[in-house]
Amino acid sequence: MSRFKQSLFDRSRSNLNRRTLLTLMGAAAVFAGTAPAAAGEDPLAGLIARRRLMLAGDGSAASVPELAEALKAMSGSAAATWQSMITPSGTSGLWADLPLTGIGSAAAATGNMGVSFNRLYELALAYGTAGSAQHGNAALAGDLVSALSYLSTTAYKAGMPATGNWWFWEIGVPRKAADILVLLHDVVPAELRTALMAAARYFTPDPNWRGRGTGFAETGANRTDKALSCALRGILDGRPDEVALARDALSDTVGGGRNSVFGYVSSGDGFYTDGSFVQHTYLPYVGTYGVVTLGGIAEILGLLGGSGWDVTDPKKSVVLDAVESAYAPFIWNGRMMDAVRGRAVSRQKNPDYVDGAAALTAILLLAPGAGEPYRGRYLALVKGWLQRASLTLYGLPGQSIAKSLLVTSALADPTVTAAPAPVFTKAFGDQDRLVHHRPGFSAVVNISSKRIGRYEWGNFENNLGWYQGDGLTFYYIPAAPDQYSADFWPTVDPYRLPGTTVTAEPRVNGAANGTGIPRAFQAFAGGLDLDGRWGIQGMDHLNFNRTLSARKSWFFLDNKVVCLGAGIASASGYEVFTTVDNRSFAPGTVPDLRTDSRTRVLGAGSAAVKVRRNVHIPGHGGYVFLPGENVSGDIDVQVIRRTGDWKTINSGSDTGGSDQPRTRDYVTLTHHHGTDPQGGGYAYIALPGAVQSVTFTESDNPTITVLANNAGAQMIRDQSQDLLLANFFAATAPGQPVHGVTSSGPCSLAIREEAGKVTVALSDPSRTQPLARVTLDGVAASAVVDADPGVTLLGTAPLALEFALDGHGHSKRVVLSR
Repeated sequence: MSRFKQSLFDRSRSNLNRRTLLTLMGAAAVFAGTAPAAAGEDPLAGLIARRRLMLAGDGSAASVPELAEALKAMSGSAAATWQSMITPSGTSGLWADLPLTGIGSAAAATGNMGVSFNRLYELALAYGTAGSAQHGNAALAGDLVSALSYLSTTAYKAGMPATGNWWFWEIGVPRKAADILVLLHDVVPAELRTALMAAARYFTPDPNWRGRGTGFAETGANRTDKALSCALRGILDGRPDEVALARDALSDTVGGGRNSVFGYVSSGDGFYTDGSFVQHTYLPYVGTYGVVTLGGIAEILGLLGGSGWDVTDPKKSVVLDAVESAYAPFIWNGRMMDAVRGRAVSRQKNPDYVDGAAALTAILLLAPGAGEPYRGRYLALVKGWLQRASLTLYGLPGQSIAKSLLVTSALADPTVTAAPAPVFTKAFGDQDRLVHHRPGFSAVVNISSKRIGRYEWGNFENNLGWYQGDGLTFYYIPAAPDQYSADFWPTVDPYRLPGTTVTAEPRVNGAANGTGIPRAFQAFAGGLDLDGRWGIQGMDHLNFNRTLSARKSWFFLDNKVVCLGAGIASASGYEVFTTVDNRSFAPGTVPDLRTDSRTRVLGAGSAAVKVRRNVHIPGHGGYVFLPGENVSGDIDVQVIRRTGDWKTINSGSDTGGSDQPRTRDYVTLTHHHGTDPQGGGYAYIALPGAVQSVTFTESDNPTITVLANNAGAQMIRDQSQDLLLANFFAATAPGQPVHGVTSSGPCSLAIREEAGKVTVALSDPSRTQPLARVTLDGVAASAVVDADPGVTLLGTAPLALEFALDGHGHSKRVVLSR
């Protein structure tokens, strides 16, 4: 086996001074905690060399055939960027499309400054990466030094006012500037390097805090980003005190650990014990800010590992455990689920597979230094995701050539067995999410509450994201892996996101400076998982201006998802509708549909077809509509061609998209509730990925019975599993149990009856009760076999149980003998 195919992770640590071991593949040895420098060598100089190898590798990528296309792409992009650069450095900017002066908008100038540094980093990386066409090009180096000098005197220098978005001044530019200086360390004059790092120090003197004061403590990804930049600044400037400051900021030693990235939190930003990760106080964000946090921690651990500034915080296990508890549940075949990516869904250059690739490489970087059993499990997970990915496995999108080398190693390592596709269900009470992985599909729903926001807008990003937290339901199936990455967000009707119930009231484009996370008004949002196999989600929905209310539930079963809506009432004066699904297709590729046992040849512009019982979309799955309580209104399906552009949904200075029109055809399945309904509802089964025969068999002989679907309770029974799942939005009325169930208050409830035992699980998604009691008339049980702490058997005739709850929406479970 060649040295490029042999496992990176099993290389000997004894030859640490050999540069061939310090490719960014070799950086895995760095991440294992090896010494940064030979005896007698300046330790800070050794860290500069280590960082350069982490960024650009040592040239081995040029000998890996699978990376030839990635190197070619890097060279082509760098050539175009260099060619369009104004040389010698202009008086108003470095690129014609990025003016820094004379544009009348401080915010725009700040954004252009950030993008200018990004482009210089792209060129510096090409200069430093062997195998690229620009590697070692003296003319390019000269232009880069000239450009850095221009920025240092014109756009980014100590003492300037930090106008516009603070992030560029304190995080984006300091990180890019430091890495550029690492890559060009041998050619940038010392005084220029000092000036740029002085500016970074001026705007971010201490990574513990926002700005130049001590009134706002940084958390999560922002703290990690600032710590890495501070460490690099200290290394470049010969300031060991700043390297120590960066290390200690991770643990928040100045704050007694309150904002440590290695600790669990019970509110606000950070990692929760149930695997939740929240950023910006109100949003599940493991898919973007969480990935930045993980990647930053991995890079700092690797950069400082084995040095005098090694990170030794014993609570590092919180991050190590988070790989499997917080990140892995939301990675589907190498893609990061959009349910935890916040406003990043609107970024054209960052679709789900780019954030997925960033997560995978962060895990690979973390693995060598994590030790067993983490290392083996990490590598197995990543190898499984890569083997199931629909994208090229080499030159991962958005990742450097050096990091892509980690992928070639992980795939080639014969000692690592790929983990199989996940099959489990997991509820995350602290972020109002539940993820459901089955053999044929995966599903997740965006819900919101007083605690978790509907969506995030900010700095001209996610301008049309109004309904992303109002029940948006994602179905991932292998036949359509790019469902949410193939221009879905700029072309989907933002009023018709799958799973949402909304009014047709016009909304205003949210493009604006600043940021915001509109939260919902109601407390009830969440659910539970039962035995890691089945799940419940529910939401007491009150729309953005309080003109629409609804009770919504999702019940996750072995091969289906049952969706109920009730109490749909509006005083908006506009039509109200629930979008059952809105499947995206390339123009002209929608397959013939089957509705109510008839084949429908529908194209863009065809009239809507009324539906009574079922719809099947070949290759994508089926939908079965159920009769029952409060189900009313018309259901139809049609094919709608939609054209949009990325710039409309994201016109941000550094993430804004193209205004080039994009077109997709959508199979839009809608349940119409009419104008200002009072007490409307819906009930349907989604069968993601199912074949036609399964759809029609379920339609003719449903395995699901809807027992209740009203504003007080939504309940189903799965006869095939002897399983009852329910959401109670309030206490049951005295003497009026719902199919034998009496509840003391709002709760999610799961009951499974088997031969010899009964399993009951309960949570309170409203988080309003310290104790919840249920009485289950007709369920025979005699004694407790196993129970979570706080579950008490009150009686058996009828069966009565009490659950002491933790105030975080987490469930409690009890198993009883029959």
